[in-house]
Amino acid sequence: MARSNPLYMPVGLIFVISVILAGCASIKPATDPAEDKRAEAMAQKARDFNKGITTSKGTGWMVLDTGSQKQRFKMAWAAEAPNRLRLTLLMAGHPVETIAASGDWVTFISHTGKHKPHSAVSTDPDLTPYINIPVRLSEMISILLGRVPVRPFDKAWVSPENPDKVLASKNFSGTIQSIIIDGQGRVVRYRLTKTDMTPVYYITYNKFRPAKGYLVPASLTIGDRAGRTLDITLSGMVPNAPVKESVFRLTGAGS
Repeated sequence: MARSNPLYMPVGLIFVISVILAGCASIKPATDPAEDKRAEAMAQKARDFNKGITTSKGTGWMVLDTGSQKQRFKMAWAAEAPNRLRLTLLMAGHPVETIAASGDWVTFISHTGKHKPHSAVSTDPDLTPYINIPVRLSEMISILLGRVPVRPFDKAWVSPENPDKVLASKNFSGTIQSIIIDGQGRVVRYRLTKTDMTPVYYITYNKFRPAKGYLVPASLTIGDRAGRTLDITLSGMVPNAPVKESVFRLTGAGS
C-alpha cells in the first residue's frame, strides 16, 4: 500500500485553488507600475481624509427616497471611531428610530412600533433594515465623522477611461472600490461594487464646508442599485467634540 505524502494535494483541489487565485488576479488589469503608485497614493489619501476627526456631534437632515415613498427626518448624533454611535431620527419633532452602538453591542429602538426593541452583540451590523440603504455601521460612522468610508485595499490602479478615477480592491474581498477626486484633491464620488461590477452603493459628495480647521462634507447623497437614495445634510457637525461613553449605551426604553 502506498504511503501518504504530506505534501500531496489532490488535482481537483489544485484546480479549485488556481481558479480562485486567477480570479483574484484578473480583477486588476495590466497597468503601468508608476501609475499604480500614483493610484495607491490617491486611494490612501482618500482613506486618510479627515482621519484626525475621531469624534463628532451634530444635527442635520436625512431625506429617504425609496421610489414609492419619500420621507424627511431630522437627525441628531454622536459618533466615535471606529464603531460607537448614537443616532436618533425624528419626524415633526418626535423620535422615530434610535440606534446606539457601544463598540460591542448594538441596540435598535423603534419609537413608532415598526419593530420590537432589540440588542445584539455586533461590532459592524448592516443598517439596511433601519435606513433602507446597504451601508454598514462603520461606514455610517465614517460619514458622520466627515470621512470617506474607503475600505482597506492591497492594490489600486487608475481607470483607463478617467485619470481622476481610482479603482482599489483587496484580495478575496469580493468588492471593488472606485474613487473620483476633483482638481482640488477632494473626493466627489465613492462607489462600491462587487467584482462582477454589480453595484452595492455609492456616495456623491455635493458640498463641503470648513469646521474647526477641517474641510467636512456638508451635503452628500447615498444611493443603491435599487434606485433608493438617502440625502444627508450635516448642518451642525462639530468635529472632535467631547462625548461621554454612556451616550452610546441605550436601554430598552430608548433612554
